[in-house]
Amino acid sequence: MDISFDIHNDKGDQVRVALSYYDTESLQAFTSDPLTLTLVFYDVTLVRISGGETVGVKTLKAICDVLFRFMSDNDTAVLCFYCDDLTEVPRNHMELTPQEYRSRLFSRMFDMYVKANGISDIINYGIKIEDDNTSRFAHFITPEKYLPAVKLLGNIIMEK
Repeated sequence: MDISFDIHNDKGDQVRVALSYYDTESLQAFTSDPLTLTLVFYDVTLVRISGGETVGVKTLKAICDVLFRFMSDNDTAVLCFYCDDLTEVPRNHMELTPQEYRSRLFSRMFDMYVKANGISDIINYGIKIEDDNTSRFAHFITPEKYLPAVKLLGNIIMEK
């Protein structure tokens, strides 16, 4: 099941939040853990449809609202964010790669949202993947009860 949500703000920005389902057969290439295979993993992609300015806090909060509502409605959902370097990203800290900047921004956005909304049972589990002297970052947003299974999968991915 692939679904998407469009977020609009008053500055003319539009961001599409796309969720793409990973089928169980794809996961079996990484693990045979029965608990992990009962979870439903979704790749989360944020795509700017319109606008060119830095996305503001209100828009980031709206994105979080959509994602947390989705997780609330889908108990076995685990959201996966991959911080890519496909496009340059405006950033204050030029010593950070676009991937690391996106990873830090994502973690900060998540931390602020869960704190502001009193959420304690959803975890951001981040991994750093070293590949050909390039660091890549991924995050799994998971209900705390599934963290052991998600950590197992994360460790396997880091080894590959």
